[in-house]
Amino acid sequence: MQIKYIFCALIVIFLVCSPAAASTKKIATGAPVFIGESDLDISSSIRDCKVIAWWPEGADMSGPAAKNITIKLVNEVILPVNHFNISPDLFRGHLGNWYCEDKKPTFVVLNVHEPEISIRVRDLDKDEDITGKAVPVTTNITYRIDTNLYKVLSYTDRTELTPADGFFTVTLTSPSGKDMKNIYTGSVGSPTTQILEFDSTPFMTSPTYYGRNLEAWNRLSRDTTGGYLYPTGTYTFTVVQDLNGMKNSYTSTESRNGRTTSSASVTFLPPESPAMQTTAVPSEPVTSVPETIIPTSTVTHVIVTVPATTIEEPPAKVTYSPLPPWAVVLGLLGAGILLARYRH
Repeated sequence: MQIKYIFCALIVIFLVCSPAAASTKKIATGAPVFIGESDLDISSSIRDCKVIAWWPEGADMSGPAAKNITIKLVNEVILPVNHFNISPDLFRGHLGNWYCEDKKPTFVVLNVHEPEISIRVRDLDKDEDITGKAVPVTTNITYRIDTNLYKVLSYTDRTELTPADGFFTVTLTSPSGKDMKNIYTGSVGSPTTQILEFDSTPFMTSPTYYGRNLEAWNRLSRDTTGGYLYPTGTYTFTVVQDLNGMKNSYTSTESRNGRTTSSASVTFLPPESPAMQTTAVPSEPVTSVPETIIPTSTVTHVIVTVPATTIEEPPAKVTYSPLPPWAVVLGLLGAGILLARYRH
């Protein structure tokens, strides 16, 4: 008995947790559809209409249609309404409203569009497009998707839609070609570092979408060896959509570009090296030391007045003139008299 209950519980859990299959295929009356979608259920959209028709915008609908497609005959189904394809062969060149031609009053059955999608790289600091550019590694970035396919994710137009039915996939490729599944907000081992999941499956309900979490991506984060987790170089964002097998309708690379896929790259430059920095470095203080030779450009000229009294003049030199002969004779006589008196 317990096994029976457990088995029933597992079935209920499986049914509740499993997403509904093909839930974007059920189309309401007048809902947007896109060229290339396949295997749609337009039974609710077409109702009991047998022929759908297209007129150019602004044309007089009282006249014959420019193009019509027979869905049913009286007792025969020409195109299966439960597995209907928006074939390029039938609908390309005839965009806009398709009406029920055989019922009055006329009503819109389908609204046909050509798919459009693009992805760009956005500088969040400057709020500008930097796709294909080289920027500093510290630039704060994210990706931006623009598309008209957001119209599909409407619970009114796709009546069996669930939140699990997104059909966009975004990848981020490193310079080495690695598909990045998460982003680090800091270095490995830091208590404040978070490992955030890369926003790879956006659920778009508006024409523009910005990737989540990328504003927290720290490209200066380091690993356990001290090396950078994110080497500088070119990083590439790619968005792919495959709404109801649409990629099979756009087989060549050229036809897929802008329809089912789009890519955008940005190149991160390495941090500026100290040798390349322009910040002035203060010079070291100069210690004054005596110099025997001082550059003239640094000499301050001072004029000193010295009092004259402090200067001693050298003694004058005495010059003796020769005596006349009579003075010599008198001198000798005087010397003889003095010598004679001294003896007596």
